[in-house]
Amino acid sequence: MNFRSILTPALFASLAFGGLGSFPVQAASSKNFCLNPHHRTVRDRLKPLADLIARGEGNYNSVNRGYAGDTPGGIQSLTGMTFENYTVGQIVSYQHSWLHAVGRYQLIPSTFRFAVANSDVSPLDMFTPEVQDKLMVALVLNKRPAVGDYLKDRHDSLGLAMDEMAREWASIEYRSGRGYYDHTGGNRAHISRSHLAKVLRKIKTDWYFIT
Repeated sequence: MNFRSILTPALFASLAFGGLGSFPVQAASSKNFCLNPHHRTVRDRLKPLADLIARGEGNYNSVNRGYAGDTPGGIQSLTGMTFENYTVGQIVSYQHSWLHAVGRYQLIPSTFRFAVANSDVSPLDMFTPEVQDKLMVALVLNKRPAVGDYLKDRHDSLGLAMDEMAREWASIEYRSGRGYYDHTGGNRAHISRSHLAKVLRKIKTDWYFIT
């Protein structure tokens, strides 16, 4: 029997044009549904961690010239322009002379150069928020691999991952309520170990799943 011959004209039209009766067909939101969760970028997966770090470190235009909090107005107070107007290569050059920690993740000179060398960021790229996020990812996965390995479920030592985070970012508590770099260069931990643990566990749980 021809399947089409058993359909009423109304039912055939409903099927042919994407609906059943009066129920509309809606496209799935890419935010809530993904046929392949592996399509999420690492930056997407690490966003909760990036946002947590920023609470203690700064914003995309933050700077210091050697002492934490010495330039509250950020790069704009020094040059009148935001970081997205400068190339990565220019930032490297400035860090040789008059800048120290830069951007949302307060990258010091040696850390900045490491992150650039271990990412797809070019010295000719503008120092945009997207580029800053890429450099943060490079630090988590390459400079502090124990963190990335924990998130990818390659080991279960949460304590080790948290220690490595505190060694990278001064605003994160190391142990006993203190930061790894407390009282060095004006640094002091603002992000609790318990808060960091919550974020790391959530990212680990969601790494290969829809969020």
